[in-house]
Amino acid sequence: MMFVSIIICTYRRADALGDLLDCLAVQTYRNSEILIVDGSGEDPSVRDKVESFAARVGDQLDLRLIRSQKGLTRQRNVGLRKAQGELIFFLDDDVTFERDFISQAVGLFQQSEMKDVGGIGGYDALGYGSPIRLKDKVRQALGFYPSLQPGALGKCGLVVPVGIQPPFSGCLDVSWLGGFCMLYRREAVVGLWFDEGLPTFGAEDANFSMRVGRKWRLVLCGDLKLKHHRTMTSRVDSPTQVYECSYGVARSHLSLSKTFDGTMWLLWYAIVELALDLSSFVWRPSWNKLHIIVTRQRGLIDGTRSLSTRHQEVAAESNLAGPKSGP
Repeated sequence: MMFVSIIICTYRRADALGDLLDCLAVQTYRNSEILIVDGSGEDPSVRDKVESFAARVGDQLDLRLIRSQKGLTRQRNVGLRKAQGELIFFLDDDVTFERDFISQAVGLFQQSEMKDVGGIGGYDALGYGSPIRLKDKVRQALGFYPSLQPGALGKCGLVVPVGIQPPFSGCLDVSWLGGFCMLYRREAVVGLWFDEGLPTFGAEDANFSMRVGRKWRLVLCGDLKLKHHRTMTSRVDSPTQVYECSYGVARSHLSLSKTFDGTMWLLWYAIVELALDLSSFVWRPSWNKLHIIVTRQRGLIDGTRSLSTRHQEVAAESNLAGPKSGP
């Protein structure tokens, strides 16, 4: 039986976390550890919820609460350094699933035809199967996407949303995994760390999973269903999300593609996004849309500037102790 490390990063969302813990308490697969990385600071709500849960389940689960500075990428790395499993499962604190979810996921990794799969994403029964956005159709028409295949990789590190994939059975090869459910083999992530320079909405999940995908297959499994409830507690407003997303696009793209061609694609992306934002504002003006126009461009500029300190961050990452090769 493969030992599984389940890493849950949370920030002041005790109620949502409680629902997930209830799901984990009834799992049929027990050879696992649960690492809850709490960035809530002095807010005791998560700690109280975990202590109450631990008192209720006793020693049935290997459960640990780990305090951390807030920041999703930082918390993910804290969990990764502590994890002992042969499989490492990153789950958002606002997902729920049936009692055989972990068992089913482990079974997938054990299948002979999945030996070259380094990462698996689950199918969100609540949010997937959504229509293709007009913005994505425009991006394809302008050359950013080779196709609108769910999970495809485009220019500037842009990715076609996997959420447009309708319900299906089996596994679909993709170029990235959604952060709410990223399931990895330890072998596939040894030596890799989340970029702590990326903000929460800076596509840290795509950045990390795409690096895994350089050597391993990544798949979306249509039969591995869960529900991502997208709890609004502790989320930032839409202009801030836009800023962090743009920051992540610039930082991730230029850190991987420092060529003249890569820089020109990023400039073309900035122009296209400005044109789309202006069109949206003219069609239906609002202060929020005007704010988004400014914050998107500012995010691209700041994300580009952040690369000036990237070499220092890489040096610091290289000094971290890598994960162990087994439980």
